[in-house]
Amino acid sequence: MLNLLIFTPLAFENGRGGEISAMELAVGLDRYYNITLLDTNIVIGDEILTKNLIKNKLKGLKRIGRIKFAVLRFFDKVFTFPYPWEIVRLYKIIKKNDIIYTSALTIKTNLLLIFFKLLHRKGKFIIGHRKPLYSGRVFSLYNLKYRISILVFSLFKKRLYHHTISNHARDFLKTFFPSDKVKHITHGVDLINFSQGKAVKKQTEVLKFIYVGYLDDVHKGIGVLLDAIEEVLQNNQDYKILFEFCGTGPLKPKIEELQTKFPTFVIYHGYISNNLIHEYYQNCDVFLLTSRREPFGRVLVEAMAAGLLIVSSKTIGSIEILKGKDFGFFIQKLTPKGISDKIIEVYDLWCNQKSKFRELQQESRDYAFQFYSVDVEVQMFKNLIENLQDN
Repeated sequence: MLNLLIFTPLAFENGRGGEISAMELAVGLDRYYNITLLDTNIVIGDEILTKNLIKNKLKGLKRIGRIKFAVLRFFDKVFTFPYPWEIVRLYKIIKKNDIIYTSALTIKTNLLLIFFKLLHRKGKFIIGHRKPLYSGRVFSLYNLKYRISILVFSLFKKRLYHHTISNHARDFLKTFFPSDKVKHITHGVDLINFSQGKAVKKQTEVLKFIYVGYLDDVHKGIGVLLDAIEEVLQNNQDYKILFEFCGTGPLKPKIEELQTKFPTFVIYHGYISNNLIHEYYQNCDVFLLTSRREPFGRVLVEAMAAGLLIVSSKTIGSIEILKGKDFGFFIQKLTPKGISDKIIEVYDLWCNQKSKFRELQQESRDYAFQFYSVDVEVQMFKNLIENLQDN
């Protein structure tokens, strides 16, 4: 049986999309291959997933420990350096596997990966690209970092393959690598806690909006969203409406301040663990996404699986998922007015066309289960691995 290593460069405790996806993928592929699952001790910010939550996500799949880095924190920056003996240990693990799957991260880790590829000449390496590959600003460190990584990968193309979670990233990489070396695979989400097949049933007395995710403005646009909600509530005190927030981050005090000002319209639940969040989705009607940059956004799929309409900013990920879907309402300009206009538009739809509103919620859920379940992703990965074996 083929030996497959799935290595995430960050600790599972980070609980972000990349770490959760790696665990879900490993569990799904364990039916077909000998899976080795490996992470590191690098935690960026707060630990989101506890050991018990990680154990539950792995569903009996065993971990073999983790690769340890020296971690230096300087203000809000994190610098990491692999211990020499851990580099040797990582290579020994890599050498035992036929296919190695990992995610592109820092230039340092990407160079290390290339070094291992040169040593392990029988192995095939798949690099996952889970972030946007360039920023809208031409001159930025973000662009420079990914340009250097792509340049390094382009110098060592043999036995190196690339996986993207967006068509946008796939098309971008095809300008640097042969088409048969770049594969787009749908980013699946484990929807086991969401109900499929039953009619969507929601409350009818109050329209509930929900935001789930990190509470910052730089990446997630929460500052603009809160300004928009305040504008809606100040001008429409008669609305039967409720805004719920789940998450943690630097703008938590601002949400608490808004909750104090509008206690009957705003609820802040704090951070909700991954195994319980589905209950909060399913109790609401509309999901709010105001990210400034998002390659995919697994929260969109979770929200759709719960039968929610989506009000979203225009990002690479949201456009690919929601383009042409009637249950998706795009914010044309990420300003308080742009967001508040969409909130009011959806509220009017709920008030005046409830049957259509429920139909759109059903379409949203059916779409998530048909195209974005983790089973779809596992099958696409399995097809990719079989193609690599044939070649």
